[in-house]
Amino acid sequence: MKLASMMQIDSFSDIFGQEELTKEGSLFRKIVINGGFDSLIFTGPPGSGKTIVSKLIGKLLDNELISLHATTHGVTDLKKIVSNISISDKGNVILFIDEIHRYTKSQQDFLLKLLDDKEVKIIGASTENPYFNLTPAFRSRSLMFKFNSLDKKSLEEIANRAKKHISDIMGIRYIDFNDNLDYFIDMCDGDTRRFLNIIELASMIGDRRGDTLYLSKEGLEEVVAKNSFSEDENCDLFSAMIKSIRGTDPDAALLWAMKLYNSGVPPEAIYRRLMVSASEDIGNAYPEAVTFINASYNNFMNVGVPEGLIIFSHAVIYLASLPKSNRCYLAYKKSSSYLKDINPSVPFNIRYSNKDYKYPFDYGEFIDQNYLLDGCSIDKSNRSKDTFSSDISFYLPSDVGFESKISERLKRLWKSKEGRYAQRSD
Repeated sequence: MKLASMMQIDSFSDIFGQEELTKEGSLFRKIVINGGFDSLIFTGPPGSGKTIVSKLIGKLLDNELISLHATTHGVTDLKKIVSNISISDKGNVILFIDEIHRYTKSQQDFLLKLLDDKEVKIIGASTENPYFNLTPAFRSRSLMFKFNSLDKKSLEEIANRAKKHISDIMGIRYIDFNDNLDYFIDMCDGDTRRFLNIIELASMIGDRRGDTLYLSKEGLEEVVAKNSFSEDENCDLFSAMIKSIRGTDPDAALLWAMKLYNSGVPPEAIYRRLMVSASEDIGNAYPEAVTFINASYNNFMNVGVPEGLIIFSHAVIYLASLPKSNRCYLAYKKSSSYLKDINPSVPFNIRYSNKDYKYPFDYGEFIDQNYLLDGCSIDKSNRSKDTFSSDISFYLPSDVGFESKISERLKRLWKSKEGRYAQRSD
C-alpha cells in the first residue's frame, strides 16, 4: 500500500486525533522539543499514530531513528546496533521498538543498561498496558503517554489530506468519496493505517468519469479485516467465556474465547482473564491451573499463530473442564472487607524475636497456637470499641477436588475445641 507511507508528517500540526498530547504548550511537546527524555513509552490501539509520531521526534531532534520490532529483533540485534554507534553519536540515536511489551525480562534488562550508560534514547510502542508487561525498573525510567483511537472528525481531516496523494497514485485530477466516507470510517475502527488502506483499495475499484475518480465500497468487506464488535459486545464475550468456564462447559467456553480472538481482541488480554479465572473460579480445587495457564501463555507467545491457537484452545478447555472453587476469591473479599473497619494488632507470640513463639517443626509440623488477634483489635470506625477475633473466618475450603484434601488437613490439624477450621461448615 502506497498511501499510508506517503502520508508523512513534518510538524505537530500534521498530527490528528492526539491534540491533548501535541497541542501548543503541552508537556509532551516540551519534553520532545527539549529532548528531555531517556525513554518514552507510547501505548494505544493500532493506527493511533505511535510510529509516525516517533519518526517526527527523530526529525525534530535531528537524531537518527532506528526502527525495530520486538518479535524479530532481540539482544543480538541491539548489541550490533550499539556497537556501530560512533562515540560522538552516543545518546543521539533513538531506538524505536514496536510491540515492546513482547520483550522478556532479560531483554528489558539489556535496554536498562543502554539507558543507564546513555548509549541511546528509546521510544517503545505498545498496544498493551505497560503495567502488565514491562518490568518496574524499565517503567521507572520511562515516561508514559497514551494515544487514543482517532475519532470521526480526525479521520475526515485525514481523508481530505489524502485526496492529493490518491490523485498522484491514480493519475487523476479529482477524487470524490461518492458518499462512502462514513462507511470507510466505520470500517477502520479508529485505525488510521487501516483507514488509508481502505481508501486506497476503494480508489482501485473506483469509477473514473472524465477527470474525476468516484471511490467505491464494493467488495471491501471481503478483503479488509475488521473488528466487528463494539466495546460493549466484547465485554459480553468476555463475560460469556468466563461464565462458561465457571459453569464447566468447555464447548461454550471455547466458542466465546475463539470469537473474542476473531473479533480482534489481543490474545494477551484474553490470557490475562484466563489467569484470573484460574484463581477466582478454580483456586485450590486444582492449584496447578494457575501454573498451567502461565505456561500456556508463554508457549503461545513463543509459537505464534496459527499453531499457537491450538495451545490457546487447550488452555480454555482445560480451565472449563476442571473442578471449581471460589473459596480463595471469597477469602480475599472477606479479608479486604474486614480491614476496611478493623486495624488488627499482631499477637505477642508471633511478633519479631518473641520468646513465646512455638516453632511448628519442633512439634512435628504443627502446633495449635494463636496467629490471629490476641484479645482484641481496633475498630477504625469506633476507636474506643474493642473487637474480638473469635468469629474471624476468611477461608472456608470446599470439598471439591484437591481443596477437599486441604479441608481435611486443616480440620485435622485444628481439631481442638477452639480450633477455627475444625468448627467451620458451609
